Amino acid sequence: MQTALIRGNESNHILKCRELFQQFIVDMYAKVESERLLFIRLNQKKLRVEEYVHLRDAVANDGNIGQMVILPVTYTGSPRHMHEYGQDAMTYVRKYGRSDLFITFTCNPSWSEITELLFAGQSSSHRHDLLARIFKQKLISLMNVITKNFVFGDTRCWMYSIEWQKRGLPHAHILIWLKQKIIPTQIDSVISAELPNQAEDPILFEIIKKNMIHGPCGTFNPNSPCMQNGKCTKRYPRELITETQTGGDGYPLYRRRNPTNGGYTTTIKMRSVDIDIDNRWIVPYSPLLSKMFNAHINVEYFNSVKSIKYICKYVNKGSDMAVFGLANRGDEITQYQTGRYISSNEAVWRIFAFNIHERYPTVQHLAVHLENGLRVYFTEENAQNRAEQPQNTTLTAFFELCTSENFAKTLLYQDVPKYYTWNTSTKKFNRRKRGAIVPEHPGIYSSDALGRVYTVHPNNAECYYLRLLLHTIKGPTSFLALKTIDGVECQTYRGACFKLGLLENDQNGNTTLTEASLTCHPKQIRTLFAIILTTCAPSNPRQLWEMHRESLSEHILRQARASDPRHFQ
Repeated sequence: MQTALIRGNESNHILKCRELFQQFIVDMYAKVESERLLFIRLNQKKLRVEEYVHLRDAVANDGNIGQMVILPVTYTGSPRHMHEYGQDAMTYVRKYGRSDLFITFTCNPSWSEITELLFAGQSSSHRHDLLARIFKQKLISLMNVITKNFVFGDTRCWMYSIEWQKRGLPHAHILIWLKQKIIPTQIDSVISAELPNQAEDPILFEIIKKNMIHGPCGTFNPNSPCMQNGKCTKRYPRELITETQTGGDGYPLYRRRNPTNGGYTTTIKMRSVDIDIDNRWIVPYSPLLSKMFNAHINVEYFNSVKSIKYICKYVNKGSDMAVFGLANRGDEITQYQTGRYISSNEAVWRIFAFNIHERYPTVQHLAVHLENGLRVYFTEENAQNRAEQPQNTTLTAFFELCTSENFAKTLLYQDVPKYYTWNTSTKKFNRRKRGAIVPEHPGIYSSDALGRVYTVHPNNAECYYLRLLLHTIKGPTSFLALKTIDGVECQTYRGACFKLGLLENDQNGNTTLTEASLTCHPKQIRTLFAIILTTCAPSNPRQLWEMHRESLSEHILRQARASDPRHFQ
């Protein structure tokens, strides 16, 4: 570590410049990011994207083709990039349910590995390069302890994201899914929200006293950052209870015993004033992890499925942004640059090319599109070739796989990545060459990889119903096969979904309108019909209209008959 950071026999001026060194780091990374964005901007006209059917028609008619690609999903920190990670987190939730533990691991600037490398007169805040390198190594060690040493049990999957406080330290938000779920009676053996016994474990006591006491805020410190409208946003001090309680919408209420019932107290100094601290101020932690890493490590037990989506968004919310009103917002690159906030902590992390996100297992993204509706990437030079010979997508490759392999015919689209890898060069699925052997299928190996079919908005109706069929029908060999139910070809994917019973029928709407037609005026029935359309999403609105057309337009028909009786004879 020493040789990696400091050049021998040199004065290392730049590392001794304190705040100027931080400014230098920010300026250098701002240049790096600006160059990357400039490359994307200058190459917009070279790389274009369009649906295949439109590309084919445009080439035939010699028209202007394609739309510019703006800020791609491959650009780390872009809105599309962050959306992808959020969706991947929800893939874990879909497969394995709620995660078990939510851990926040914060860098400790007092670690000996950091202080030993500081120059004379320096503090850790002057060397964000040291903070980044040491924290990265500590984070790797923490994940190994959790996932390889199984301190909480065998892990099924995990993911983390790195964030930086505006003027503070790097920290990681970690989600852990365990194979053996933690039950409420086991919470106290994993998580503690109490001061440890100083006589029994003085080392752990000092670590918790230094790192895991919130604030204090409130009347002790009204100007604390957590205070808003006179209240602590983190809800401290917490209530003292004798047993851990679960069942609420969020985190459980951890055991926090009062000093007269087995709890402990300590005294800390704040602005030269001694303040008595009891268990109401302790942030939940894992005694083992806190003692191993001597840092702020907040460990929370997941208690509510409702909090899953919030936590997944929180873990993957992206870089700090400062957005304000503008007269002309410009393109996506301009919007990104205008609101971008870069701290010296993040700048040095990105210069070192450390990953911001990590996860296991991998999530393979699977395309979904209508026939000839695949997205085609091309340049002006190869547009003709792309129109004549479009490349495979994961969907068309899946159809080919189901045609050639019997085992693939037993799989849903989303299950293919578990047994096959996607070759980006040949645009084909290949069998995995390692993993667990699949019984009764020699030569087939399985992995922990998950597949995620891209989401489709219901407004894109036919593609939405196609996606629904891909999650239902195993081993389709073509688009036509997806529409063929019990040997009968349906006209639309929606019709196929309806025939499979994937869509609710309109019996409730039919009954409601029938009852209303007995007592209500046509205008009232039309209002009711409009409410059904906007709130109940009937599967066949036209058929529902035809069934009740007489009731819906009774007075209009009566007037028409009176004005021209011969037309209705």
